[in-house]
Amino acid sequence: MYLPPLIDINDSINYYTNYVFKKEMSGIDSIVKKFDEFENSMCEGLPKVDRRLIIDMLHRMKRDDSPMYTIEIFLKEKPNKDEIKLIITSGLGVMPAFYDQGTHIVVAHRFNLQMLKYLSDTMDVEKIRGTFTGDGRGASIGPVFDRDDRPDY
Repeated sequence: MYLPPLIDINDSINYYTNYVFKKEMSGIDSIVKKFDEFENSMCEGLPKVDRRLIIDMLHRMKRDDSPMYTIEIFLKEKPNKDEIKLIITSGLGVMPAFYDQGTHIVVAHRFNLQMLKYLSDTMDVEKIRGTFTGDGRGASIGPVFDRDDRPDY
C-alpha cells in the first residue's frame, strides 16, 4: 500500500507567510510607504504647520477651496505688534487678535495652504495650529491651543 509523503505543517505555514501573506500585504505596504512620503513632504513644505491641520485642510479643500478656520500662530519671541498687524492685514485682509504678550496670535479667516505658507514664512513662527470653524459662516472661536500642547502625532 502506497502512502504519500507527509506534508510538513511548517512548509505549509512558510508557504502561506512567504507568498500569500506578502502578496496580500503589498497594497498595505504601498499605503504605508506613500503616507511616509506624504509626511516627509508636509515637513519639508510646511515645517511649522501642525500636520493634523494640513491633513484636515486637504480633506476640506476637496469641497471648498478655502475653508473657514481659526488659525493660531505661536511666535518664538515677542513681536512688534504693528508689524504683525501689517503682515496679516495686507496678506489676509483681517485683523489678528494677540494673546500671551503678542506671541500667540489668532486669526479667523478662510484659509488655504498658500496662506499658511505665507504666514509661516513672513514671521518668526514656532508653530501654526488651527480649528475648522464652519463652511464660511463660522466666527472665530478664540484661542484653543496652548504653546505646550501635544506634538503633531
